[in-house]
Amino acid sequence: MSQFTRNLVAATLAAVAASTALAQSSITPLATFGTNGWLAPGSSPYLGVTHMERGLAYNPVTGNLVLVSRSGGTFVRLLDGNTGTDLGGFDTTGMTGGTYVVNMAGVDDSGAIYVGNLSTLATSPFKVYKWDSEQLGLLIPPAVVYDALTGVTRTGDSFAIYGGLTTPAVFASAGSNNVSASNFVVGTLDGTNTSTAYLSVPGTSTANNDYRLGMTFVDGNTVIGNQGTNGRVTTFSGSTATLDATIPLGANQRPLDYAVIGGVPVLAVLDTNYLNNASIVSVYDLTNPAAPVLLASGTATSGTLINNVNATGSVQWGAITGNSARLYAMSTNHGIQAFTVVVDLPAAALPYGSGCGTPALALSAVGAPILPSTYQLQVDNLQPSVIAGFFIFGLVPIPAGAPIPIAPGCMQYVLPITTLFFFPAGAPSFQQPQNLPNDPTYKGLSIYVQAGSFDVSSAILASNGLRLRLNTF
Repeated sequence: MSQFTRNLVAATLAAVAASTALAQSSITPLATFGTNGWLAPGSSPYLGVTHMERGLAYNPVTGNLVLVSRSGGTFVRLLDGNTGTDLGGFDTTGMTGGTYVVNMAGVDDSGAIYVGNLSTLATSPFKVYKWDSEQLGLLIPPAVVYDALTGVTRTGDSFAIYGGLTTPAVFASAGSNNVSASNFVVGTLDGTNTSTAYLSVPGTSTANNDYRLGMTFVDGNTVIGNQGTNGRVTTFSGSTATLDATIPLGANQRPLDYAVIGGVPVLAVLDTNYLNNASIVSVYDLTNPAAPVLLASGTATSGTLINNVNATGSVQWGAITGNSARLYAMSTNHGIQAFTVVVDLPAAALPYGSGCGTPALALSAVGAPILPSTYQLQVDNLQPSVIAGFFIFGLVPIPAGAPIPIAPGCMQYVLPITTLFFFPAGAPSFQQPQNLPNDPTYKGLSIYVQAGSFDVSSAILASNGLRLRLNTF
């Protein structure tokens, strides 16, 4: 192993120590939850078969779940994340308005709970309610933290929360309409009723709304929206939303949630079909959003399910420890499923994004990063005018890329920790050998790499990103 890579691995050893004894990627029903991982319809007064339950959220502070139910009233219930046991109801006094008074739920990083209504008219306010904690929710009514027209015709079918600790919490939401083609809204949750509607997002469907049935944040300015078939990775800034990538999905795969597990960006998606698919949950490696890799799929349901005619529901990642995570899924009329997901992948060098230049600067690997082995980082399409090149290495990818101000048209795909320079001497390609030790401690580690070049006029070009996933096989 070269010194720069050795230093990088050593610096992250503590973070990956938990991944030293993994099985292949798997999804297994959580035996302690409900009956063999399933709270079936009818197992609770708040879980039925008449499309009254659509919203489910995970609290990262307590490990509990928040269930929104309209079965016989307006209910927000607290469930034990390990067993599914009902721990009591939130005080919903004063919650009014909307086609549905309550519909979807979210929890921010501080443990504050948010519930939105469903607004089906452009002239009807979208409302979001907040309890600062579970303890307060069981005792006092919520505060109204958003109550305004959103600028889209329908709001509240999909709903996601981001922030709450280091950044103020915000919401993203969309609805089932095509008045302004594919659209969504992002808003504050501080009572100022500030929001931005992103209408007719270029590159998305004009027949219906690509954000209507699933919404999840990737980071503070990137969401993934979905109505089935095409998951839309979309960045937003100011008044502009940009489609960065399309994730090919099944037509019935709708509710979804994003997480990073063991350094792997993953997307969990729920199939809302009730026939042959039996409410199947699938987990994908999203390193390359345009070509997701199925890691595992499964269901905890059994018997005959009632049709989820609205294709609604929620998927929520729970606690993440090393390469293992909890996962919860609720398809309307199908109850709640809970799983343990383990992510363990063979060694691979996986490209993502695209380089700039003509032809585009390209980064690849010759051989796989198997422990132990030697493989090569290879840069192609170097211009004859290049006087120096460089590799940047990091542990955090920028999947959709970030514009490089000093290199127009080029994107940055890695948050760098260290840099290595090379000198191609006019050659169109360059190889950098990497020697990996016989040390299983590094099993499961992902290192992200990008190459760049300077020419005689100091112009910079950048390659695609490359994810190096270390493993023993």
